[in-house]
Amino acid sequence: MKLIAKLIPASLFGRALLTLVFTFGLFGLITFWVIVSYALTPVAQRSASDLASIMVLSARTLRQLPTEMRDDYRTRLAREYQIRLAEERPLTDVNQFFFPYIGQLKIALEDRLGGEVEIVTSVANSERWFWVALDAGGETVWAGFPRSRVETRPIEGLSVIIGVAVLLIFGSALILAGRITQPINRLSKAAEQVALGYSPAVLSESGPKELANLARQFNAASQRIRELIANRTLLLAGVSHDLRTPLTRLRLAVEMLPRGTAPALVARMERDIDEMNALITQAIDFGKSLETGNREEVDLAALIDDLVAGRPRVIWQRSRSCRYRVDALALRRILSNLLENALRYSQDLVEIHLDCKTATPVIFVLDRGPGIPEGEREAVFRPYYRLETSRSRLTGGTGLGLAVAYQLALSNQMELHLGARRGGGTVASVRLPPLELGPALAPRNGKAVDAPSEGA
Repeated sequence: MKLIAKLIPASLFGRALLTLVFTFGLFGLITFWVIVSYALTPVAQRSASDLASIMVLSARTLRQLPTEMRDDYRTRLAREYQIRLAEERPLTDVNQFFFPYIGQLKIALEDRLGGEVEIVTSVANSERWFWVALDAGGETVWAGFPRSRVETRPIEGLSVIIGVAVLLIFGSALILAGRITQPINRLSKAAEQVALGYSPAVLSESGPKELANLARQFNAASQRIRELIANRTLLLAGVSHDLRTPLTRLRLAVEMLPRGTAPALVARMERDIDEMNALITQAIDFGKSLETGNREEVDLAALIDDLVAGRPRVIWQRSRSCRYRVDALALRRILSNLLENALRYSQDLVEIHLDCKTATPVIFVLDRGPGIPEGEREAVFRPYYRLETSRSRLTGGTGLGLAVAYQLALSNQMELHLGARRGGGTVASVRLPPLELGPALAPRNGKAVDAPSEGA
């Protein structure tokens, strides 16, 4: 059973193709057997019976004719019936020759003569002959006929039938299986895009009723998801506007506090207001991170130069120019969030590398912080999820930095991975999207990731 399970294809297309090939093949075999059993075999038996009667009758007639008439009789028999009669055994061919008709002829001769007969073959003038010894009045007469007398060519005919059947079976099976699986494959790819946060194109709602209804329902669900995302962004923008108005009033109220108010209290209130304003700003950025920006050709090395300028503890060795079409604003925000995250959790140097040798450039951000456990590498992409449990903004941030970076990467068809760095720490890699291909449906995080030539 395990062997049979291994032979069954895993894909729906393969299983549908296998089912159709098996069904059509079985139908073809049954059809072939019916034609052979109920049409070809009776015709062959009747033809063999007639030929056996002519051969026996010809041999017996030859012995009854006067000697001077036998040569003329043989000539007429060979010309009109393609049958030769000889008194001596012909020089037989020892090579085997497969001809199903001979089996039917042998049965017909044995039924007519009442005993076993032997049919031998010979080759004369490049033509195959079949001979049988017949008893004619106590004497043996060899009766023979050429292969060309029986016009049937079963091997060639069988080969043509099998070849045409195989072509028709596989051709029709491919067409039918393709019609079934292609819409499902498109739906599967669209569902993967939705799961990764993309907004897929509207599926065609044509074809069989069931598949068209499935595509219609998927399009409706995808549209509702897009509306929910748009409503979420609009809601966050509205909340931001509504909250920033009272925050402004609070800031004005703090500025208008009496001069005798304790400076520590005023500073704490101003810090709280700043933190609330920062939280609102990051929430808005997270809501807008699902929007896809426009791609433009930029120099990635120059972009990183501008990004790391003025940042302490960041090592970046400028490489040669690397121009690529990408959403520069989204990439800048992703790298900025990754650098801020690395600098927050690592007290050591943070390195950034650009690999422009592959078809799709990759940017690495490496730190020597405590690292991210393998089981947490997917959870850190969720909003407000923090590995640091103190809830302090100074040590753990807001929990939105990686979430915003991840959503921006998804929206712009980039791949964001988190892995373990050799020697301790974290490697964050950002692979840019292909120039012409569709969205890359890759895992969201990986295992150990090695930056090129970083010497760690």
